[in-house]
Amino acid sequence: MSDDSYVLEARNVSKHFTVRGAAGRARVVRAVEDASVALRPGGVLALVGESGSGKTTLARLLARFHPPTEGEILLRGEPLRRGRRAARAYHAEVQLIFQDPFGSLNPLHRVRYTLDRTLRLHEPGLDRAGRRRRVVELLERVSLSPAAEVAEKFPHELSGGQRQRVVIARALAVRPKVLLGDEPISMLDVSIRLDMLNLLHRLRADEGLALLYITHDIASARYLCDDIAVMYAGRMVESGPRERLIGAPQHPYTKLLVESSPDPERGAAGRDELFGDADQLGEPPSLIDPPDGCRFHPRCPFAMAECRTQSPPRTELGDGHWTHCWLHQKGRAGELAGTTFASAVAATRGADGVARQESAR
Repeated sequence: MSDDSYVLEARNVSKHFTVRGAAGRARVVRAVEDASVALRPGGVLALVGESGSGKTTLARLLARFHPPTEGEILLRGEPLRRGRRAARAYHAEVQLIFQDPFGSLNPLHRVRYTLDRTLRLHEPGLDRAGRRRRVVELLERVSLSPAAEVAEKFPHELSGGQRQRVVIARALAVRPKVLLGDEPISMLDVSIRLDMLNLLHRLRADEGLALLYITHDIASARYLCDDIAVMYAGRMVESGPRERLIGAPQHPYTKLLVESSPDPERGAAGRDELFGDADQLGEPPSLIDPPDGCRFHPRCPFAMAECRTQSPPRTELGDGHWTHCWLHQKGRAGELAGTTFASAVAATRGADGVARQESAR
């Protein structure tokens, strides 16, 4: 994956946390396993998966909030340096936008103070008048106007969308090269989510920012991003160009995500028909005791013997598209295109029922 054009990379990173159980016994949470991502200037990569898949942990590794247990993070091809000075320099280039705009701002401070404090830390050469001008400029860049009035407001006087724009303005104050958005629209009203996506798109286009967009909503990822990577239970299962991955998913979990996303042509009735039995798929596995083999196999209607015992190797599909799935190694990849996920589930249950009847005879 090494490439001089990448501004930020994670190479085969893993993160394990040690937790204490009820009896005081130490247990290991395998939050991220062998994950790799690469961000280019002006590019947008979506990291998609359900809650608990490891998306936020991977973002926090990239933000240098946690050191990886294995693997490495590289900025412009160089491994990260240790020390507080190196960490501050890193955070001037890589900024994390948190999910919660309500908890990301100090309720006791006006917007002006929040941005001014960031400028004093990262642009010590600016005088007071210069910082005031920069505050207005930053608020205008995120479409908050009249900027001078917004600067004098407290967080409780702003809407959720306005607060998130202030959070983005604070991130932009350090002139970063990379933004890591941890579900930045999930806590906003539906009516303003599109505006926020358009703002992120404009920032990447106008300023050449690299953006990692973390979401559980593959529809918003399709709207904003160039490429999509899919995570499940701490592992990356598929990655590739947006239209290729959504148009022809090559992993059963990606297929499930795509087919369960809103589709105006299918409508609610069609979706209910496809996924009326989705609640019977079961829950994602525990990251303390994940299953052997492919971690999706307990919920996968295409699972075979190898899936239950061996981790699937990576299969390169061309044009930057790859997947970890045994179907490709066994010549069965065509089954993914030949049926819907729900139909495959129904067929598997039908076969299981017949097998049980035969064994009972």
